[in-house]
Formats: sequence, C-alpha cells, structure tokens
Amino acid sequence: MTGASRAGIRAELDRLGRLGFAVLSLVACLSLAWLVGGLLNSWWWHPPGYVNEGGANIGRDFVALWSAASLALGGAPAAGYDQSLIHAAEQAAIGAPVGLITWHYPPSFLMLVLPLALLPYPAAAILWVAGTFAAFARILQQVAPHPLTWLAALIFPATAQCLISGQNGAFSAALIAGGLLSLERRPMLSGLCWGLLCYKPQVAAAAFIALAFGRYWRVIGIGVVVAVTLALASFAVLGLEPWLAFLRGLGEARALLDAGRVPWDRMATVFASARLVGLGIAAAYGLQIGVALVAVGILAHVWRRRAPLALAGSVLVLSIPLTTPYAYDYDLVMLLLPIAWLVLEARATGFGRGEAVLLIAAWVMPVAGKFIAEATTLQPTWLVLLLLLLTTWQRAEKSKVHHGDTENTENAVSRRSR
Repeated sequence: MTGASRAGIRAELDRLGRLGFAVLSLVACLSLAWLVGGLLNSWWWHPPGYVNEGGANIGRDFVALWSAASLALGGAPAAGYDQSLIHAAEQAAIGAPVGLITWHYPPSFLMLVLPLALLPYPAAAILWVAGTFAAFARILQQVAPHPLTWLAALIFPATAQCLISGQNGAFSAALIAGGLLSLERRPMLSGLCWGLLCYKPQVAAAAFIALAFGRYWRVIGIGVVVAVTLALASFAVLGLEPWLAFLRGLGEARALLDAGRVPWDRMATVFASARLVGLGIAAAYGLQIGVALVAVGILAHVWRRRAPLALAGSVLVLSIPLTTPYAYDYDLVMLLLPIAWLVLEARATGFGRGEAVLLIAAWVMPVAGKFIAEATTLQPTWLVLLLLLLTTWQRAEKSKVHHGDTENTENAVSRRSR
C-alpha cells in the first residue's frame, strides 16, 4: 500500500468518525456474512442431482432460463411457456424432483440466451451469475473509481440475492448503468442498452419516460429499433407460437401476483406491500398507481431540466421499483448506482438531514425488508426508496439553483467586461 493510499484511508476514517466507521463496519460484516452463507447454502452441491443439502436446485431461478432455452434448441420454443412442460424440463436438468420455476420473459430475450443451453447446466449457471455481475461491477467502477468498488458491489445485499437466486438483476443493472453513462457521448451504445433492457418491459418503461422528458430522441429511436429488431429476429428464428404463448402467459403472471402465489415479502413494490397489510387488489393497485404518478412527476421534472447525471440517473433508478407492481429484491442491484452517486455528492457538499440514514436503509432493505415483513406484515422497501427519491429531488433542485446563480454571475461579469 502506498503512502498516498494510507493517507487517503486516514482521511476517510477522519471524515466518518468513530460512530460512522462502526456502523459501516457492522453493515459490511453483516452483508458479507449474508453473501457467504447464502452462496454456501444455495450452491453447495449434494449429488447425484444438482441440488443443495435442502433439496433445492443449485442456481435456483436460473433453471427456468436454461430449461426454456434448452427446449427452444430442441425445436419446441413455445414449450417454455407451458408449466407442465418446463417443469419436466427443469427436473430433467437438475436430475431430481424440484419445484416449478415459471418462465414469463419475451421470446426476444429467449433468443439472446439460447447459447447458454449449449453448456452443461452448472457451467451455464456459473457463467450467467458471474458474467453478469462482472459486467456490472466493471461499469460501476466508472461511477466510483476505487479499488474496493467491486467488493462493495459483491457484498451488497441485492447482489447477494441475485447471485443466490441465479437471477438477472445484475444484467439489468449493467444495461441501466451502460445506458446512463453513455447517454451524452455515445448515443448508439446508450440506445443499444435501453433496447436490450426491454426484455423487462416493466423496468424499461420508466427509462423511456425519462429519455422522452430529457428529449433524447435519437437514443429513444435507437432503443426502439433495437427492441423491434430483436422481436423480429426472434419471430424469424423461433416462430410465432412462442410469442402467442408469451402473451397468453401475461395474464397468468398477473393472476399469480394478485393472488399472492409469488413471495410478496421479497418484493420491493407498493402493490406487494399493500397486499401484505391486507388491502384488496383494487386498493393496492390504486396506491401503486398513486405512488407511481408521484415518481413519474419527479422523474419528468428532473429530466426535463437536464439535471447532472448523478442526480438524474439516481432519480431514474429510484423511480423504477416505484412505477411497477413487480420487482423483487434481486432487481435492486441497480440501487448501487444511486447509492454510489449520492455518497459522492454528499462527500462534496455534505449529507442532508436524514440522508445518510436513508442510504444505509437502502443498502440493507433488499434483505432486511423481507424480515421486517415477516415480523410486521409491512414491507418497507418501497417507502425507503420513495423517501430517498424525494431527498434526491431536493438535491437536484439545489443543484439547479446553484447552477442558475453561477450562470447569473457569469453573465453579469460578461456584461461588465463589455
């Protein structure tokens, strides 16, 4: 370690103070323990089948992706949308009786992941979770260029949930980060990222709303072209039948959500939280729509005024789980972006009232939210995100005022010089 590095660490410790250092150390240790314990529990192979000690399949939800892709390569691309057929394929892949993991993604995404089915199931699962995390961690390094950025990203509880569950949260986060960081200077790359993100329409919707209010028409156009091209390519390769099966399955997915046949306590949405506390379906959707409109209003305001990327990007990411009734803990890997951006902003300007507490809460909620929901029937993750969104909006407003004052001063100096 160089002298400059040691001096930098000492400066950070002085900035944190003893209490801050103790809190962050505790949070980091608990996060690391959850990651290690979760990975050992979910990925420790107990042959002959690809299952852990408890009988759950290793790779968890990834088995649906691999099985759907395997069925498609075998000439039955629509079979992945049939519960009985994909369940049989999943049990054949694992080599043991396992529970059903349904497949509800569009055929355009199915076409993209087809090559994974060419690999043996364990190799494909490891490649998926490790490769998507590595891609996101590398992009995150551009936001927070620090030697330990990758470690912070790895122990983040949402990342742990994504790796444990074999899910796609890191993939989505990489696309969002890539789309935001390339927005101004590389519109082609940005549009490609947003177009690929359409594999999760409920996530991409807020992004395209932000781009529209920001008047990034070229990026929107490229994103639409990418999404449509993928859809047409999947039609050409896989045929019409999987698209019809996918569309039929949307109603099934909503019925599962409405009836609570998905784990509401692991969901970060207003709808799931409302259903947990006992609200009816109509009231829960009404509350979800109300919060979504608030989030979209803030999103529109900030992006229309072209706020700095750190603030505009944070507002977008925080808005995404608030504008959909369907978002799990593993989808919150993207929260590393606003957490990193807002910490960097606070280091330069100081933390606002309660901001540090909200950032710590946003860090722990992907796991803590489930335990709180089990103890109280209230899933508070969406509330933490909404409060953090409001504080970020305040930062954006202060940034606008400061920028305006700077412009007025520069104009005054220019007039005097003339």
